[in-house]
Amino acid sequence: MTDSSLTDLATADSGNCRNCGQSMQGSYCALCGQQEKEVLRPFIYFLQELLRVLFELDGRAYKTTFRLMTRPGFLTREYFAGRRVSYTPPLRLFLIISIGFFLIVSVVSTLQSLQDTMIEVVATQEATAPGEAEDPAEEFNDISELDEDFADVLDFTGSVKLPFLDEQGNRNLQLLLTAQVRSNLEELTSDPRDFLVESLEYVTFFMLFMMPILALIQQIILVLCRRYYVEHLVLTVHNHAFVLLMIFITMILGLFENVTLAYIGVVAEWLSMITALWIFVYLFLSLKRYFQLGWFTATLAFSITSILYAIALGAGMFLFGMLFVVFT
Repeated sequence: MTDSSLTDLATADSGNCRNCGQSMQGSYCALCGQQEKEVLRPFIYFLQELLRVLFELDGRAYKTTFRLMTRPGFLTREYFAGRRVSYTPPLRLFLIISIGFFLIVSVVSTLQSLQDTMIEVVATQEATAPGEAEDPAEEFNDISELDEDFADVLDFTGSVKLPFLDEQGNRNLQLLLTAQVRSNLEELTSDPRDFLVESLEYVTFFMLFMMPILALIQQIILVLCRRYYVEHLVLTVHNHAFVLLMIFITMILGLFENVTLAYIGVVAEWLSMITALWIFVYLFLSLKRYFQLGWFTATLAFSITSILYAIALGAGMFLFGMLFVVFT
């Protein structure tokens, strides 16, 4: 055993911090903040720690999720009131919900793909008689119609030029982008629902991009409240986490809307509509309660913020859609 190892063991036995040597007064060092924790343990322990840290399976995540769903603005008030240990931090909460959202999107996409494949196989067997083959000219006609319907988009990709590429390099780039866009547009026109489900996987990144913008719009509208930008940002993170959670719940309910057994489909459809209504009510109440606004002021601020955010959202979705069609 080396001298440094002996020193570390002696430090640990003496109740001092192994990092800075400060006397320990609990599990954490008061000087450097390092936790007194043994790391020479089996791998299963670290796997359990990863799951605990990620999903916080100590009950805090469940309590936070319940408060998030039922009490608009509550978590943001608690966060700035200094009561933060009892709840999941805002950004981590958003990321945890995002992981669940990715999982349900993947499940829904897989189930829909299987359903569509079965329907397509049955339809093909019924429409095509034995010994007959599909006319290859039909695919050519579809591509021709696609070129006519999206001529502006294809013209745009065919004219893209980068200043640091030579003429042949730009030509290769144009051919690549045009081929990629044509492939994505063909998929979009043939199966819009499946294309939409695939695009939902990028919703989290889009929301992360839009949250600071909404927080800035909100601060400008409520400038007389004299609140810090970070307050608007944390409230926005909580609200976007709520919206993502509601979309997550709506997608789960959507799996049962076509079920006719014991009115399950009808109940799921009604719950989906209630969820959509609760989103708008929740966002309004979160603004009103956190900033302690009157009904008229809250309604006016919420309306203006919603309009401006809708404009920014539309521009962002257009840019996001263009990038998604071009680069996916």
